[in-house]
Amino acid sequence: MVSGPSGTLDEFSAGDQRSDRLDASAKRVVGVCTLVTGVGAALGFIPGFIATDLRADLGISRAQVGLLISLYFGATGLGSVFGGWLTERLGARRAVALDMAHVAVAALFGAAMGTYWSLVVGAVIAGAGYALVNAATNVAVGRVVPPRRRTLALSVKTAGVPMMAAITASLGPPAARRWGWAWISLVVAAISVAAMIAALVTLADDRPVRSRVAASGQLPERFVWFPVGAFLLIAGSQPLYSWMVPYLEQSLDASASIAGASVAIASLVGVVFMIANALQSDRNGPTQRRKRLISLIGLNAIGVIIVLMGEVLGVFVVLVGAVIGIAAQLSAIGIMHATVVHQAPHGVARATGWVMTGYYLGALLSPVAFGAMVDATGTFAYSWSATFALLLLAILAWLRTGHTPTPPVDSS
Repeated sequence: MVSGPSGTLDEFSAGDQRSDRLDASAKRVVGVCTLVTGVGAALGFIPGFIATDLRADLGISRAQVGLLISLYFGATGLGSVFGGWLTERLGARRAVALDMAHVAVAALFGAAMGTYWSLVVGAVIAGAGYALVNAATNVAVGRVVPPRRRTLALSVKTAGVPMMAAITASLGPPAARRWGWAWISLVVAAISVAAMIAALVTLADDRPVRSRVAASGQLPERFVWFPVGAFLLIAGSQPLYSWMVPYLEQSLDASASIAGASVAIASLVGVVFMIANALQSDRNGPTQRRKRLISLIGLNAIGVIIVLMGEVLGVFVVLVGAVIGIAAQLSAIGIMHATVVHQAPHGVARATGWVMTGYYLGALLSPVAFGAMVDATGTFAYSWSATFALLLLAILAWLRTGHTPTPPVDSS
């Protein structure tokens, strides 16, 4: 869920000469970046968690709920290249603050107007802003964290998204049922303003040097399969977040509290698994990352099949499948970025831009297609089966990427 605006890892090599131990200021930077990464993504996840109440209050279909999520991620994908360009000119500190302003405005607008179309506009605004936070937090963390600790630090930062999902999935459905969905938007707006202040206070005033032009090297011969693999990975795994709560409520008659808590538990377990996976990946070395990525996608597919079986076997089975699938998805995304950096070390910015375009295109299409298929068939079974098939295709795509033996630029 991160993309870097710089050309190669040489731009972040200042940490090469520092100790591997993080000082207090570096830890604060990682903490703030974790916060803004989670808050920035909130409006892309919340509609799926409170879909039942949105549909009841606004009279909309499942496909229209999915469209809100798709528009958010689509705007992020379309804005990713521009977001990197703008971050290079504003600096990470200002780019993060600007994104938090986007989130605050989008959430306030949705709450004030209280219509479906205001949520559509808010999704586009917040999604476009998230392209800034992806690039800016990469820059901020890269500049204060030594290379040997960077994979773990970036994994912690990325974990802001599942931690946000755990909180909103557990608290959002019962809160929407009791006070209405508009109050959730107001809370998101307030938190985004607080996060903006924290970023302005904590992050360095990193005014960029305008004459510094990022280098761009050759991409691997089979690099076309990287964005294809990213597209298929997120298209097949995103519904585990976007549609799990309504699936539990509508197909298994679970209460809003139980449905939200199930996704929250899966997200929290996923964060722990994600961090453990990052540590193990660092120990195994960069040449093993692609194999680990493919294994994690396979584990994700197993989780989806278990979720599908839950319609017959019950809520507990769905919870097991959700834990497996979400934990594997989070870890796979972290490994995906590390794999891209390893196999395209001299063209990180261009490589990341292509990969994230495929990634967010998958995030754009998947939620709305999933919801539309449920509306058309009257069951979630076909939609879960389709996501399983997409994950199998993702495995084939990543197998096609091959192995590039070029060593990373940022080796220590």
